[in-house]
Amino acid sequence: MAELDIDRFYERLGNLHNHFAKHRSGPIWGNASCLCLLRGKLNEDDPYLKSVVLHHYLFGYELPDTIILLTHEGQCYIMATKKKCEFLSEAVGKVPPESTLQGLTLLERNKADGNAENFATLLKAINDSEDGETLNVGVFMKERPNNKEDGTVVATFEEKLDEESSIEVVDVTGGVSFVMATKDESELDLLKKSSVLSNKVMKHGCIPRIEEIIDSELKVTHEQLSGEFDAMIEDPSKINLKVPKEDVQSCYFPVAQSGGDYDIRVSAQSNSETLQYDIITLSLGARYKLYCSNIARTFLVDPPKKVSDTYETLLSMQDECLKAMAPGKPLKGVYKAAVNYLRSSGNEDLITKLPKNLGFSIGLDFRDSTMTLSPKNPATFRAGMVFTLVLGFNGVELPEDAKSSTNSKSAVKSLSQFGLLLSDMVGINRDGSDVLTKLNKSLSDISYTINDESEEESDVEEADAPKAPDGDAELARKVAREGTGGQRGSARLAKQANATAEVQEGAAERERRQIALMTRRNEERLRELARSSRKGGKEGESAKAEELEAYVRSKDYPDNVQPNQVKVDMANQCVILPICGNPVPFHISTIKNVVLPDPDNATYLRINFYSAGLAVGKDAPENTAKLVEKYAPYASFIREMTFRSLDSHNLTQAYRQIMELRKRARAKELREQEEANLVEQEKLVRTKNERVPRLSDLTMRPVFAGRKTQGNLEAHSNGLRFISTRQEVIDIMYNNIKYAIYQPCENEIMVLIHFHLKNPIMVGKKKQKDIQFFTEVVDASQTVDGGRRSMYDPDEMDDEQRERQLRKRLNQAFKDFCKKVDTVAKKNNYHLEFDIPYRDLGFLGNPHKEMVFIQPTLNCLVNLTETPFFVVDLSDVDHVHFERVTYMSKAFDMVLINKDFSKPPWRVDMIPNEDKDAIQDWLTDMEITYTQGPMNLNWKQIMNTISGDDRFYMNTEEDEVTEKEAGWEFLRMYGNEDDDDDDEDEDDSEFSEAEVEEEEELEQDEDESEFDAESEEESDFDGDEELEEQGMDWEDMEREAAADDRRKRQSGDIDEDRRGKQKKRKR
Repeated sequence: MAELDIDRFYERLGNLHNHFAKHRSGPIWGNASCLCLLRGKLNEDDPYLKSVVLHHYLFGYELPDTIILLTHEGQCYIMATKKKCEFLSEAVGKVPPESTLQGLTLLERNKADGNAENFATLLKAINDSEDGETLNVGVFMKERPNNKEDGTVVATFEEKLDEESSIEVVDVTGGVSFVMATKDESELDLLKKSSVLSNKVMKHGCIPRIEEIIDSELKVTHEQLSGEFDAMIEDPSKINLKVPKEDVQSCYFPVAQSGGDYDIRVSAQSNSETLQYDIITLSLGARYKLYCSNIARTFLVDPPKKVSDTYETLLSMQDECLKAMAPGKPLKGVYKAAVNYLRSSGNEDLITKLPKNLGFSIGLDFRDSTMTLSPKNPATFRAGMVFTLVLGFNGVELPEDAKSSTNSKSAVKSLSQFGLLLSDMVGINRDGSDVLTKLNKSLSDISYTINDESEEESDVEEADAPKAPDGDAELARKVAREGTGGQRGSARLAKQANATAEVQEGAAERERRQIALMTRRNEERLRELARSSRKGGKEGESAKAEELEAYVRSKDYPDNVQPNQVKVDMANQCVILPICGNPVPFHISTIKNVVLPDPDNATYLRINFYSAGLAVGKDAPENTAKLVEKYAPYASFIREMTFRSLDSHNLTQAYRQIMELRKRARAKELREQEEANLVEQEKLVRTKNERVPRLSDLTMRPVFAGRKTQGNLEAHSNGLRFISTRQEVIDIMYNNIKYAIYQPCENEIMVLIHFHLKNPIMVGKKKQKDIQFFTEVVDASQTVDGGRRSMYDPDEMDDEQRERQLRKRLNQAFKDFCKKVDTVAKKNNYHLEFDIPYRDLGFLGNPHKEMVFIQPTLNCLVNLTETPFFVVDLSDVDHVHFERVTYMSKAFDMVLINKDFSKPPWRVDMIPNEDKDAIQDWLTDMEITYTQGPMNLNWKQIMNTISGDDRFYMNTEEDEVTEKEAGWEFLRMYGNEDDDDDDEDEDDSEFSEAEVEEEEELEQDEDESEFDAESEEESDFDGDEELEEQGMDWEDMEREAAADDRRKRQSGDIDEDRRGKQKKRKR
């Protein structure tokens, strides 16, 4: 049987009354003296009537044919049937003492007198609410006509109100909407779940269905497609969601549009036309436990550049709108932010393509017409409000010249105009806004290419033999045709890894995708750099040198300073030296070193200072180096001073004090450098009155002060706390965790949980960005058993069985803990998900002086079992280059280039050749560009060169006419060859054995110089160790390769790869 939630009822009724009582003289309440909120008969055709929504808000149920009267003094009267009064009776007399409400009175309907007594009671309460000739009574004005016609007790009371000459009705829909717009915690939780439901239906239902239709070339109408999506919402089990069907409904019938006929209004409907593979817009809304959510996405199939650029503008405009959605800002500011962005970005023509409003408040009511994001709405955002932000452009012209580069078979060719739609749920919190529908919407996530240019060209058979490619794109097409015997490959390129494997396999397809990806990434990086340059301001400017001041005046010198004595002032960090009988102070940071030679007849003390003209060295204080650089052009520097004394006591003591003071100053500077970029973390809020998830007997890495750190890990309200057995405490906040990784013990000796942080924290005296907690399954020192036992040894079998059971038990314990942490984080409005490394995509490599097993996760490339940890955030990777890729080598190196060119690239050396194709497939699926080459490169020099190149990602020189290779294309093994076959033949004929030897010596010198140029911070692992194990060193390999080339040359069979290298070096 249904029960009334009394606490929630009085809390929400109190919120309504409190706002009404304080602001009833304002325009949203119409100066009403009381609220008469009538609900007519049941009407399932319109579930979003304000009276229906209000009943769900107050009671949790709809109570048809019910009258609610609320006076500004706080008296509440409810007139309803007997059963409804019984339902409400538990709340009578239980008004909270802190509430502004005075009481609750239930009036049971009485057929005997036609409710005359009840009506009299209600009218008396209205008349008593305020003195005056005219009383304003607040009603839902739009519902009055239907109420008068439904023939119920509500219709009769509507007539009574009209008959009273002293009563004038006013509309209070806006006031009720404003109160209900601010959600409490339970409402926010339901709205988040509703948003997740819409998100999952779009992600796991709509998108796969659209891809299936395109891949299979099915004929489906927009109405049929909308019906399928509606069925998914009504029955989430169709997409493997375990949500009760009775808790879920559609907010509206989903809308699918394509083919050039677009309507970006919320009231749009799907037509009966067949879905076209051009620009597809999908919008849907799910209703979970009566709370609504909305999401809309646009999918681009074979998009021309104008369409892609317009979509990028839409994404950037959404970012600006989200910034305007913050507590205290007006709702109309969102529309203004969108218009200002379009003007500032040079897209003023798109302003007229915007909808009339950019969204609305959402909750129990799908679309609150009084809380819209229109250009004139003066209402302000408040924390707890939830909006659906609906952005789009409609009727954007698509001229013929914008479609010229599109494949002739693409459906986009037939469009003369297009529309774009993007909608997300946005919650307002104290810090700003938060997007609740997390479905990816970047251009790479919603773009599909189903008609590639190469397909159009591959239909025409080539009569002549294939020529040398003129560029990367031509090369990929040539390789693809040769690899498929001249037949056309698959018709699609899908973005998901499994779809890609089904559509096309092999190096030719991968190369084609990489060429297209390289072009797109260059454009994206140009836009990113442009945005960062606008936002960067003066962040890149280094801090100014700070002037040194030990004493303000000479009176501040220590009292025991003598004219001809060296004195060390430890408190003020300076050394007072006698110069011509006058004590002169020198700050300790200006002293480079101090020397005390062995005493002879006298004792000498030599002090060297930092000065211009000499390198200050890497150990020099940063501020001192800046001061030397600042004053070097015009100041005179003291380079050295020597003091002599017959009494060794004073100089020896001064020497010791100076060394100690330098040590303290150096330690202080290092500590300040460590703590310079630390971000202050919030304090841990410990969970009380409920069980805290805990993992016991864990070991933490990195350790405190070089000691093995063991203890327990607990999950609290806003973070995790590790307490060691020595009572050392480390707190990790949920909002500081960038990636959380759980790695079970399958072939490893440990099961672990790893946290990669957004901002480093102090562990002991060092900053750490990676924190790990693990338990060893088998002690590392016992994993290798020197004794050989029989495979049938019972003890051996028992040990193995116990180890398997221990692995299983620990894996389950860590897995359960991760689930509990995830639950606690979500309960406290934090987003935390644990990734598990993909073992089947792992490979061996050497990132830090030893061979380890490296595995990708959803967002990273990691090795977590060995220290130092190897964690590469893929979002920070700009490009990947493979070195030492030759037919003869058994291993290659991988360099991952950081988007921040000031940081050195990551390296993984000695990766087995058999893993190269799998790694390249994975990189392509992750949409990371890669190149490969036969030799190691001097990355320090390369990064210094490109960091100063403003046109690095552009394909032209500064004159904007001369073409050049854009971005990382210059690293490709196969470049653009301009020479024809005849020139190549001449080179071959003129190539002599002496030139072979000369080129080999040059190549060897280059390799040696590049190896010498590597910094000390790079890997010390010798890449030739595996070769040495076979009895051959690098020089032996070079000599053998030279001899082999000479033999091939004499037989007239030198390989094409060698020719290419020689030719490039000649140029």
